Amino acid sequence: MASRAVSTRPGSLATYRKKRDFKQTPEPSGRKGKKPSTKSRMRFVVQMHRATRLHYDFRLEADGVLASWAVPKGPTLVPGDRRLAMHVEDHPLDYRDFEGNIPEGQYGAGNVIVWDRGTYGLAEGDDPADEIANGKIKFVLHGKKLNGEFTLVKIKAREGEHGEPWLLIKDRDEYADASYDPVDHPKSVKSGKTLQDVARDPRARTWQSKPSARHTAAPRRPRVKREPLPHPKSLMLATLVAGPFDDPDWLFEIKWDGYRALCTIEEDKLTVVSRNGLDMLRRFPDLQQLAGAFASVPVVVDGEIVSLDSKGRSEFQRLQESQKKPAGLTYAAFDLLYADGKDLRSTPLEERKALLERLIAADSIVLYSKHVVGKGNALFESARKQHLEGIIGKRRDSTYQERRSRDWVKIKTGYEQEFVVGGWTEPKGSRKGFGALLLGVHQGKNLRYVGSVGTGFSAKVLRELYARLRAMERTTSPFVNKVDANSPAHWTSPELVVQVRFSEWTRDLYLRQPAYLGLRPDKSAADVVAELPATG
Repeated sequence: MASRAVSTRPGSLATYRKKRDFKQTPEPSGRKGKKPSTKSRMRFVVQMHRATRLHYDFRLEADGVLASWAVPKGPTLVPGDRRLAMHVEDHPLDYRDFEGNIPEGQYGAGNVIVWDRGTYGLAEGDDPADEIANGKIKFVLHGKKLNGEFTLVKIKAREGEHGEPWLLIKDRDEYADASYDPVDHPKSVKSGKTLQDVARDPRARTWQSKPSARHTAAPRRPRVKREPLPHPKSLMLATLVAGPFDDPDWLFEIKWDGYRALCTIEEDKLTVVSRNGLDMLRRFPDLQQLAGAFASVPVVVDGEIVSLDSKGRSEFQRLQESQKKPAGLTYAAFDLLYADGKDLRSTPLEERKALLERLIAADSIVLYSKHVVGKGNALFESARKQHLEGIIGKRRDSTYQERRSRDWVKIKTGYEQEFVVGGWTEPKGSRKGFGALLLGVHQGKNLRYVGSVGTGFSAKVLRELYARLRAMERTTSPFVNKVDANSPAHWTSPELVVQVRFSEWTRDLYLRQPAYLGLRPDKSAADVVAELPATG
């Protein structure tokens, strides 16, 4: 998991002064200085600011300055709602009282009102500057509009993105208000004016005689109605193809070796469900951390539950450990079906992934599944050298389809897939339990025998699997074809699904050199077929 990124400690006004010409702008320079407050009753201000775009400047007193964040959607009292907050330069303490017009040609040109202000205290820690430098600060506001506990936490920036993104989150307390919207409260707590009033007021602090048209406040827009959450009947699946390829219309990702799972996070509910409807939170309780891993809720994410080693490689066998938290437990997220009140399944994949990357909090159990564009051959060779399972190719403009599609393809570095257990053979020598599992795949409604696997079992696995097989034992073979076993065979109801690695398929479609990897409770036996490369 990613560690918390360190932020710059507040306290310097050098960047603030460098960006401004105080002969042109009415903003305070901070050179006169203001006496800092005591740490138990520090000051905050939120300024509504129409510059290139409307946003809210959220400022907390810390180490003699106002540590500042630009919040595009503004602060809210909706509990758990995560608002993007871009960390900007520190401002002087006397900026807390600034209201007026910043002239054209100056940094942040536009109209400013004191939307809210008051005092705050820390909910955790002793020094706000230290908390900010460590990437997270929890505090309690005592303002005219905003009250109660909030959290500011630093998140990972998107690849190639400049700036320092944080999240502003309203915590649950008696001040939480699920219907709160800052646009319903447009007036200054200092003057009672709106942004439009300030833009039109010739006496407002400004060096311009006439405000430009762009400074005029835009008409209030109605709230956007949220689309209903999607509940897909099936996940989008990839088609196996013979080999890698290069194509600028495709992006390529590493193929994760774990449990496919759909993660749905609502305000008071988290579900993590496998392809066949299995509750993965019962298997892996630590996945409860997913509830706070994304920058907005509700959200629906498609990904893979994996166990990562020190080099970031996934391996299915590590997920078979009996402990509730396998080493390196991670949710590798690769697609986004719903966010910001919108069903995204008809949105092009590349746009869905870009939004997904932005939503992931840095200090979380989630790993964003990165991709390369066009260069499938190079990524495949890298996966082969690292002994990974393979890669996935996806059309950059593909929509999310609830079926197996040729818009997504998988290219494997070796052979590995699921098989149905239809029986077992008696053990030889000192071995306990069974000798080998008898494996099959479906051809239509029939189960076809494709070989046996007798390696890869620990003593514990032999004992546990044997007990399950005996409980499902039957007198007749479930296979449609003859089973050629090297010791007496026993039959079982074809319900258990196992993961097996093997060297190749023979011409007659039997397995060569198979090795057992683990049980697949997330896969339905009825869906198991021979995975052969698609042609044409």
